[in-house]
Amino acid sequence: MESSAIIALLTFVVAYGILATEKINRTIIVGAGSIVLLVFGVLGLTEAINYVNWETIGLLFGMFIIVIVLSDSGFFLYLAFVVAKKLNYEPRTMLVVFPLLAGFLAAFIDSITVMLFLAALTIEIAKILRIDPVPLVVGEVVLANIGGAATLIGDPPNVILGTQLGFGFNDFVANNGPIAVAAALLSVGVLFLMQRSKVTPATAIDTAALSAIRPERTITNKRMLRLGLGALFVAVALLITHGYIQRIYNIPITVALAALIPAFALLLVGGRDTENVIKKVDYDVLLFFIGLFIIIGGLEKTGVIAIFSSGLVSIAAGNNAALMSLLLWGSGFASGVIDNVPFALTMSYVIRGMSLVPSILATSLMVWAVSLGTDIGGNLTPIGASANVVAYSSLEKHGTRMGWIRWIKIAAPPTLLALLLCNLLLYMKYLVGFY
Repeated sequence: MESSAIIALLTFVVAYGILATEKINRTIIVGAGSIVLLVFGVLGLTEAINYVNWETIGLLFGMFIIVIVLSDSGFFLYLAFVVAKKLNYEPRTMLVVFPLLAGFLAAFIDSITVMLFLAALTIEIAKILRIDPVPLVVGEVVLANIGGAATLIGDPPNVILGTQLGFGFNDFVANNGPIAVAAALLSVGVLFLMQRSKVTPATAIDTAALSAIRPERTITNKRMLRLGLGALFVAVALLITHGYIQRIYNIPITVALAALIPAFALLLVGGRDTENVIKKVDYDVLLFFIGLFIIIGGLEKTGVIAIFSSGLVSIAAGNNAALMSLLLWGSGFASGVIDNVPFALTMSYVIRGMSLVPSILATSLMVWAVSLGTDIGGNLTPIGASANVVAYSSLEKHGTRMGWIRWIKIAAPPTLLALLLCNLLLYMKYLVGFY
């Protein structure tokens, strides 16, 4: 192995190791790693910039803007309060419906955003109902990550895999969508059977506090709410139809533009109401992605990815069904203990390398296996996905300490059964030839 490859590999391993400790800001880690590759000449500046997938950055940036407007207008809190009120705040029903709501929302907006508002709201309602919030919050995380697997924009790993390997919104909906729905229904059923006794109120409910809740008071700006929902609808519509628009009308609407066009139209029409939106965008996440692309680009250029790809092909020994299962379960367990974003980016290059091997498993099936494994497997531990970290921190902030063991006890059974179901359904797709 050449010295440049050794430097690239060491940079990657050290960065991964420090990321796992969560003691240093992840953007600083990947930024430092990128600088190391530039200083040692593993990548030139132009090469580093070219390794960044700007489609991913543009799509995330546009969706961030739309989601911030919806969040600031109070839409998400309003929706959650309305659902809770319709359920008469019945804990067992909430144990089913709230996770399903999280899964549905996470298919269209970032699961981190979903858990930011839903976890805090669930904890507050649980206090009024005098029940343990942990089963509800963990259930919401499990379903949010599964729901995120259904679409291109549902989870960052999907954004990376789709934009890196050329799969669009419709591809994810048609292939991952039905499997994610089946996995979600199975998971919520398992969660209900296992946790229903844990959400039974031990004492009388504070009915006065419940009757004082007014969902409509959470709406802070009706005009921006309408504009935000309109922008989200346009973004999804463009993501569905952008390929058709390009072919028929020769208008170059890319995945990034599908989100950026309605996002900036929203900023322009919003006027003074959107002046602070740009300031609230999570640039830390965007910079993290840019640095990550550069570090993985170093592995790609120096041939480390090619070596890893060849190793996976050798392990499968020509058995494509075994390779598909290996990708699914390997991704699932790996993302349970390490950040699923860098893992997904690494695997996007691995899949590209394996796709060059004659008679190998179809690229699309490899994408669906890694996507489902990465998104769903992230449920296994509190650090498996960013949404998990948000929910776990929210519980601790509100005085509920649960620890890793309890998290795993609640999340592992539905997660493992969901992965098993995904494996069976992917194998059926493989046999039928629909992928």
